[in-house]
Amino acid sequence: MRDESPHRSIYGLEGQGQTKALAYIGRMNVDLILRHMIAAFISVDADWIIRTANPRATTLIRVPLAELEGQSLWERFPDLGGSPGETELRNIAKGAIERKFEHFSPSLYNWFEVWAVPNEGGLYIFFRDVTDRARAMQSEAVRESLRRVLMDAPIAISMTRGPDHRFELLNQASRDLVGGRNLEGMPARVALPEIDPALFALLDRVYQSGEPTALTNLEITYDRLGDGVLYTGTFDVSYQPLREADGTIYGVLSISIEK
Repeated sequence: MRDESPHRSIYGLEGQGQTKALAYIGRMNVDLILRHMIAAFISVDADWIIRTANPRATTLIRVPLAELEGQSLWERFPDLGGSPGETELRNIAKGAIERKFEHFSPSLYNWFEVWAVPNEGGLYIFFRDVTDRARAMQSEAVRESLRRVLMDAPIAISMTRGPDHRFELLNQASRDLVGGRNLEGMPARVALPEIDPALFALLDRVYQSGEPTALTNLEITYDRLGDGVLYTGTFDVSYQPLREADGTIYGVLSISIEK
């Protein structure tokens, strides 16, 4: 009896025909995966000539496939020349060890996470756009640097966030005005309930309108040491709206100078 199991034949093919069919199906599956995978993909040979790229890659780098295939990687992407990205790719090809790194493209103004895998003298290069993540990390670094500068400023500076004016930062000079207390994380009305409501209304107006305000010789009565004893001081104050990158107001910067 003839063995009709799938292990013996595929679609009636045997021997070399079956081997060629399996190879074709394998290539077809790989091509299908590359076309639909989320990551961008570029393949280069040992001479750094681009052999293929998937649709995601052409979308991210804004170049059609016809203008990529057969082109030198370095000539097609001059941003790579002399960059840490070029060093990484050459080291990966030389060492035949896959590696992941990040690269910034000045021409596209984007950050990419790149994963390069050696393949028969060339490289498979997978990459994805991580611009939002990189910029968020940079923004956080800038904010932390700004925080350190503000903490050492000789005048009282505080930052609040949100419509309830929750303290996000009080520098040392600002904390000295409230007996050294750290009020960060507390809404202003909760932290200093004894202050004239008109002052909080002023904060509300700056937050809502985006218009900065400055007042001189303002008398403020409050519990300075947190011991229940009210103190009255005279201050010059200014309030500046704080904005996100898109212009949305997220808080208020307060500067106070006691006279």
